[in-house]
Amino acid sequence: MLAIASEPIFVLADTAMIGRLGVEPLAARAIASSLIGGIYWLFAFLIFGTTTLVGYHRGAGEPEICGEICLHALFLAAVGGIVVSILGILFAPHLYVLMGAGPDVSTLGSTYFRIRIAGSPFTFLLFATVGFLRGIQDTRTPMVIAFVVNGLNLVLDYLLIYGGLGLPAMGLRGAGIATLASQILAGTICLAVLFFSSHTSQYRLNRWRFNARRFLSLSRIGRDLAIRTGALRFSLVFATGTVARMGTASLSGHEIALQLFLLSSDTIDGIAVAGQTLTAKHLGANRIDKAYQMGKILILCGCVAGLIFGSGYILLKQPLIVLFTRSPEVAEVLGIAIFVLLALFQPVNGVVFASDGFLIGAHDTRYLMWAMLIGALGFFVPISWISLKWDLGLPGVWTGLSLLMAWRLATNSLRFFRKRWVLAFPGRN
Repeated sequence: MLAIASEPIFVLADTAMIGRLGVEPLAARAIASSLIGGIYWLFAFLIFGTTTLVGYHRGAGEPEICGEICLHALFLAAVGGIVVSILGILFAPHLYVLMGAGPDVSTLGSTYFRIRIAGSPFTFLLFATVGFLRGIQDTRTPMVIAFVVNGLNLVLDYLLIYGGLGLPAMGLRGAGIATLASQILAGTICLAVLFFSSHTSQYRLNRWRFNARRFLSLSRIGRDLAIRTGALRFSLVFATGTVARMGTASLSGHEIALQLFLLSSDTIDGIAVAGQTLTAKHLGANRIDKAYQMGKILILCGCVAGLIFGSGYILLKQPLIVLFTRSPEVAEVLGIAIFVLLALFQPVNGVVFASDGFLIGAHDTRYLMWAMLIGALGFFVPISWISLKWDLGLPGVWTGLSLLMAWRLATNSLRFFRKRWVLAFPGRN
């Protein structure tokens, strides 16, 4: 959990530093974060799919297959990362126009976006490595990597945004360079961990041979997770584009609220990751009842974590607003309505994220894909569009997000307690 929680904490610090530069840089970063987040989450199957498959085969006592899955995931990461980097650099200005950004925001943001997207190959290698390590239940190494890399990013952020130690103040561009340097370091460390440790011989990582079966296994789970995640990220990007048309202050307020939402969701994802790994391992060893009992504990922990975050957001509302912005307009846009919605739905979010982890570990990704498609495209996107047309503002958009989470709570709970996930893993049905 500490490894996952560190990422949004450092991102929040990054947001706070950029927020001090003014409304335009924060708005430019908001669009870049939304776009890059959407693209990167399409490749999140490199984490979650790899974890599920490696965990299952580890539970079944098949270390060589675990290594084959890791190598195929690394191959997909390298190829996908190079393609994403090239396309992102070429089309950055067009993406900002598509998102409805003004000229000043578009100029600032395009440069920042190009710098950050260039690090995609290294980030995707990180994804594949973390997925493998989680699958073999090595959570300590990802935690160390996360703290080292994010810590470096934070230090470089301060030095390159504001200037220091002989380095010039580069503002938003400096923040992008800091992130790129951290991405390169992360990818390099991951390759060293895999190929210069006991993992190399234990899982035969030095024997690359293309295996169509392993490739298809990753592709199938990757397809379901990519479509599921793509639907969610498309709806979030659509919402950000909608908010951008409401004004720069609304966009900045939305970015702050979204980062707080991601802080809690990514932290609770630490519970989900543990559940995903253990679920896959138990099912690989054919311990279905043990997996189910663990899932119930997992969901309870997610709910409690959500209650803690919700209480914190209500109690610390004013200090959090002051931390992230000096603009009275942005503070007014955030207001009480956004924080109430953000806080009230934290327990719901906790159950959703925890049960997501369990169902992904059970390879029940097809069900999650369809549930997300209906919720994101059926609820969230239409409500975001209506919020712009009917002048409902940011509260309207966040009401749509809250309804999406309520839908996910209902569908995940139904699937879990009816135990239909038992038949989801290939070879079980």
